[in-house]
Amino acid sequence: MACNDTSSATREQGPAEWAPFVLLFIVVGTFFGWWCCVGAWLARLWYYDGQLHRKFPKYDIQPQCIRERLAREEEKRRRESQKIVGSRRFDRDVSTMSFKRVQEFESSSLRQRISRLPAFEQDDGGDGLEFPDMPVDMPADEYNQQDYPHRYDTLEDLGLSELAHDDWLSYHNKEQMTARDQILEDCREDCIQMRPGREAEDVCGELWQEVAKFLATRYPARFWEQKKNGVRKLYDDNLKESHPLDGPYGWLTLDTMARLAREDFCIFVKSPFSAQYTLLASATCFPSGWRLKARVGCSVESQQEAIQPWERLPEIFSYIEGHRNSSRYKRHVAFIQTSHPHEVDLSKKYFVQESKDFFSGNISFLQPETLHARIEKQMFTRLPISGAMVLTTRLEVEPLVRMEDYALRRLAKDIRSWPSHIARLKGRDLWGRAVLGFIEQYPMASDDDSVIMTDDDEDEGVKKWFS
Repeated sequence: MACNDTSSATREQGPAEWAPFVLLFIVVGTFFGWWCCVGAWLARLWYYDGQLHRKFPKYDIQPQCIRERLAREEEKRRRESQKIVGSRRFDRDVSTMSFKRVQEFESSSLRQRISRLPAFEQDDGGDGLEFPDMPVDMPADEYNQQDYPHRYDTLEDLGLSELAHDDWLSYHNKEQMTARDQILEDCREDCIQMRPGREAEDVCGELWQEVAKFLATRYPARFWEQKKNGVRKLYDDNLKESHPLDGPYGWLTLDTMARLAREDFCIFVKSPFSAQYTLLASATCFPSGWRLKARVGCSVESQQEAIQPWERLPEIFSYIEGHRNSSRYKRHVAFIQTSHPHEVDLSKKYFVQESKDFFSGNISFLQPETLHARIEKQMFTRLPISGAMVLTTRLEVEPLVRMEDYALRRLAKDIRSWPSHIARLKGRDLWGRAVLGFIEQYPMASDDDSVIMTDDDEDEGVKKWFS
C-alpha cells in the first residue's frame, strides 16, 4: 500500500514541476515577438522618414520582354473595349433613329408620297443599260479614277521591275557576313522573331525549302543537297556544316537563313478576317530605322508611316496577288546616313533601329567622306503553297565619294522626288544641301555650326526643294 501511494504522489507532482518552464517559455516568446514587431516598425519609421501612411511605390522586376508583352495586351484590351462601347452607342443611335422614322411614317401624307414613287422591275447594276434614255452624270471610268485613284495597272506605277531569277540571294560580301554573325550573337532577339503557332512554322519551312533550293542551284560549288539515313540536309562546304531540310521548323530555321545569305527576310500572310497582310515572321539583321520586336504580329496597313521602307507595301502585295505568276519583283529604297570611313563596330553601320541613328555626331560630320548612301534592294515573291508574301532585302552602304556618276545622278533624282512627309522623316532638311551640293558639284562653304552653299552658286532648283 505504501508503494502505491508513493507512485501516485509522483504522478501527481510531475506536471506541476514542468509548469514554470512552460510559463517561462510563453513569456519569453511573447516578449521576443513583441520586440520584433517594435523593431520592424522602428525600421520602417526610419526608412520612410516617419511617413508610414503614404502610398509606397511598387517596383516592377519583371523582364523587359514580359513588360512589353503585357503593355501590348493591355493596349489591345483597351481598343477592344472602345470598339464595344462604340458599337453599343451606334446601336442606340440606330434604334432611336428608326423609332423617329416610324413616328414620321404615321403621317398619311408621307404614306401617299411613298405609294406614288415609281417601281422598277429590275436593277441595271449601275451600268445604265436598262435605262438608255436617262442621261449619265459621269462615266464609270471617270468616276472610278476620281474616287478610287489607287489603282495600279503596271509595274511602273508602283516603282517595281521584274527581278532576274539568279539575283535573289547572295553571300559575296565578307564585311556584311561578318556583321551579320556579330549582330546575331549580340542581338538575336532583335533580329529573329516569329508568331507562335503552326502557321508560322509551316510558312518558315516553306520559305526554307525555297532558299535551300535556290542556293543549291545558284551556287553548287558551295551548297548541295545530301541525304543520309533518310534525312535530307543542305551541306555548306565553306563552313563544313549540314542543315536539315525537313522539320521541325522554327526560329532556328530563320537563324540559319540569316547566316547563309546576306539578305533579310520578312514573311507576310493575309488575314482571312481583315484581308490585311500581317508580319508573321522575320529574320532582319540590317533594319533601316525600325524595331522588329515592336512590329511582328501587326498589319502592314498600320505600320506604313512608322516604317519608311514599307511604304506602299499593301498596294504592292495586292498587285502581286492579282497577277498570280512565278515572277519576282524588285524596287530600291534610299536613305542617307553618316559613318566613319573606317568604322570598327559594324553594328553601328548596319544595325539601325531608330531614324535618329542615321545621323551620328554633330553638324561637322556632314562631309562627303562621312556621308553614305544606304540603298535597300527590296525583292518580292509569293510562296506557291501558302500564298504568303516574302520581302527579301539586300542592303548596300556606300560612301558618296566612291559612287559612280550615274549612281549619284540617280540618287539625286530619287531624293528630289520624295514627298514632303517622307523627306522630313528621312532628314532631307538636315543633309540635303550637303548631299546634293556634292552630287551636283556646287562649291560648299562650312563653318563650326553648319554646312551651307555659297550665294553665288546657289541654284534656283535647289532652293525650290529646300525652301
